[in-house]
Amino acid sequence: MLSNLLLVLASSAALVSSQSTETIDPNSVDINTRRYWCNAQISACPLLCLQIASGTPESNNCTAETLSYSCVCSNGVTPNASEYSQTLPYFICTEANNQCVNACTTSACQSDCRTAHPCGAQNPSRVNVTTTASSSVAATSTSASVIQTGGATGAAPRGHSVEMGQVYGMCVLVGGIVAGFAALL
Repeated sequence: MLSNLLLVLASSAALVSSQSTETIDPNSVDINTRRYWCNAQISACPLLCLQIASGTPESNNCTAETLSYSCVCSNGVTPNASEYSQTLPYFICTEANNQCVNACTTSACQSDCRTAHPCGAQNPSRVNVTTTASSSVAATSTSASVIQTGGATGAAPRGHSVEMGQVYGMCVLVGGIVAGFAALL
């Protein structure tokens, strides 16, 4: 039983630490879908730049025909769009996984398509600023939440209660998975 639990935890850790860099043939996706993906990428770029710079992006464009994009913030930094959902790298990764699943003939192969290549934020950079007052009792925290996978959409302040809710939710999810495996054994 303990070895099965360790196997589940190791698999979960591998899932969290990996990042997909899949590519697809742009022509394998309908042009209207690619245009939607580009519109989402263009909308996400200013939000991503809010995480690392202020102001509007210097460069923010996307070409649906080739599935190429540019997002350069006002400070010259290009954010890692693959860490977020509703961005072109996220959509490409998701589509690559779908194409992989469609090419499979076994359920193990289909499962491997998604678990070996997770899409979106696996370990996103935290860009929180925390200031502690001279008294150790008072502290303030500000954060802009950009559409990280599983997170809120848009830019909005996040409080500690939201983060604690996510922690407790993850504990309940992992507990449920472990309980499910235990019931199967």
